Amino acid sequence: MTTSKILLVDDYENLRKLVARFLANLGYTVLQAADGRSAIQIAIAEGPKFILLDLLLPDMNGMEVARQLRQISQFKRTPIVGWSGNPIPRQQAILRKNLTDCVLKPLAPSALRPLIERFLPNPKH
Repeated sequence: MTTSKILLVDDYENLRKLVARFLANLGYTVLQAADGRSAIQIAIAEGPKFILLDLLLPDMNGMEVARQLRQISQFKRTPIVGWSGNPIPRQQAILRKNLTDCVLKPLAPSALRPLIERFLPNPKH
């Protein structure tokens, strides 16, 4: 049985590794990217079923990453959840920027798990 793939995009390595370990312990296969260009390349190559996307990346805006992914047919319906340490008007981000949802980080594991399970069943259930 293959596990559901999640693409985790964040330039802050310690946070990315911590969240990746948490998601892997839940049974997901976690792909990681530290910048927008890598995120797009990995998404195309691996076909994740869920993308957790930092909105402030070193090479390009996360909203631009989402826009580019949405132009690719396989990602038209893939849940892309933006997350940022900076408050963003949620509705504006979702409606105008190709995101499925938008959350503020840091996000506690108790909030991250149900967020992902809303879109992607937990493989251990």
